[in-house]
Amino acid sequence: MNWTGWFALIAVFGVDFAVRASADEPHRSPLALAISPDKTVCLTANYPAGTVTLVDLRECRILAELGVGSGPVDVAWVDESTALVSLRNDDAVAVVKRDAARLSLLKTVVVGDEPGGLALSKIRRRAFVVLSGDDTVAVLDLDQLVSENEKQETIVLDRIAVGGIPRTLAISPDDQWLVTCCAVPCEVFVHDISSMKQVSARKVFDGGFNPGVPSVTSDSKLVILPSAVNRAFSVTAGMIDIGWVIDNRLTKLPLPDGEPSDQKQLGLDIRGKAVGDANAVAFSPDGNVIVVTCGGTHELLVLEFPSIPWPSGDPGDFLPEVLRKDATRFRRIKLGGRPVAVQFVGQRQVVVANYLTDSLQMVDIEANRITETVRLGAPDEPNMIRRGEIVFYDADRSLHSWFSCHTCHTDGHTSGQVFDTRNDRTYGTPKLIPSLRGVAETGPWTWHGWQTDLKDAMKRSLTESMNTEKPISDEDVDSLAAYMETLIHPQNPRANSVSSNIGLGRQLFEGRAGCSKCHSGSTFTNSETFDGAVEDSKDRNKLYNPPSLKGVSTRRRFLHTGKAKSLEQVLNKFHRPEDLVGETLDDKETAVLIEYLKSL
Repeated sequence: MNWTGWFALIAVFGVDFAVRASADEPHRSPLALAISPDKTVCLTANYPAGTVTLVDLRECRILAELGVGSGPVDVAWVDESTALVSLRNDDAVAVVKRDAARLSLLKTVVVGDEPGGLALSKIRRRAFVVLSGDDTVAVLDLDQLVSENEKQETIVLDRIAVGGIPRTLAISPDDQWLVTCCAVPCEVFVHDISSMKQVSARKVFDGGFNPGVPSVTSDSKLVILPSAVNRAFSVTAGMIDIGWVIDNRLTKLPLPDGEPSDQKQLGLDIRGKAVGDANAVAFSPDGNVIVVTCGGTHELLVLEFPSIPWPSGDPGDFLPEVLRKDATRFRRIKLGGRPVAVQFVGQRQVVVANYLTDSLQMVDIEANRITETVRLGAPDEPNMIRRGEIVFYDADRSLHSWFSCHTCHTDGHTSGQVFDTRNDRTYGTPKLIPSLRGVAETGPWTWHGWQTDLKDAMKRSLTESMNTEKPISDEDVDSLAAYMETLIHPQNPRANSVSSNIGLGRQLFEGRAGCSKCHSGSTFTNSETFDGAVEDSKDRNKLYNPPSLKGVSTRRRFLHTGKAKSLEQVLNKFHRPEDLVGETLDDKETAVLIEYLKSL
């Protein structure tokens, strides 16, 4: 049976796991997990497979798997019999029903562009889901959402504006505060759930990026957030070694607001063996222990929370020595693969969703070991694409494990950061990290277009930007290239719009505004280089290869230095048609041109 037929069987009937054939299975690659309120079962969101898996935590075995849609990225239990799943590629939330060891799909509700993190207010009967493509949080009527009645009132009650590319959510235990973590820039928004009024919006220090899954203390007074930090120095072996390129930290913020001085950070890295890609945090039931998954270095960090010495100022680039030398206060547990989500199932045991091992791992944090592994399903052998994905998420490919390809090109997209990687062969000229979506079709590469071979470009990135100490084989490069070919643009909900403004915008794009001179064809780029009136005075090369405009609506920083924070700034300030082709657009023309760009 091929996978198409297998998926249909899962979606309609569920699966007898004792007779599963694995030859044509997809990787499950769980991105999220949720433990049921009674702590007996766990549900995983299996992103590439488009399924959720129900696992018995007492016997550590699979009970059921269900097809729910395209790109499940988060999951949350409403009660023991109902769960919600956010479907990034379907722009929807699925409602899953559980009957003992069986799962069924009740309904799928469209909620907005690129839904991600989920959180529930059970007291106020609301569900919240971030919409990364809309920079909002959708507020859903929980009772209407899970109702089996065909006639329903409006399910999406509101959309709350937040920052750029919101990714993760948390609700305080007292059900008072909604915490939303946004990626570009890295900001934390807090809303009062009773009124849905914004209480605060705080940046995670200067240079914070890639916010992970946060956790709120049991007294609802603090939120703890993992993230990377861009230290803004040139990417050289010496700077990487001393932690002056990318750090990995925990941030502590008071809820719901506070003075800037109330924000504290803790460095997690150890010189010579850093922490790569901190993904998620979770508190033990008594609040005395906090765990952190680190996907890039394949491990789980365990910290004694009350004794953390939060520095009053800049935390420096390394874990405090008092923690490093005390195994009762800090330790690292090797898990392999790419551990992402984590939850406590007891005082000393956690459950980890491991993306690259296609598994759930039961971990005893006192014994510092994996006690059980539940395999969720995968092909018998990883193919070339999967091997490339493993390289992409591996921070051990960088000098002393500080960062992975994913750190800068988050999930194959962009972190929205600027780094002086020396790819342009100059010093002191940091460039915006480009998206890798569609990268296989948009050569030549680098902002100046000097790199004409994608495999060679990737090899150079591993050797020069990441300063890897590992040998780079031809298989590494070939598999990474195969993985790059799978990085495509998500479906754009604006692409099929019949708005007349989009038609007018296209006429301007191809006509008076002169955009199509450089941004042409199906990828809206060009193999040539141009003087785009955006030169950097420090750059020796004043000619730039135009970036693809396909999927431009998914970015929040623009131009090679990232100085433009919106398309409005691009067209009105830094890259004006009047400076390029001598044509001035009025406000209405600029607006319709932007509407067209966002549809690409």
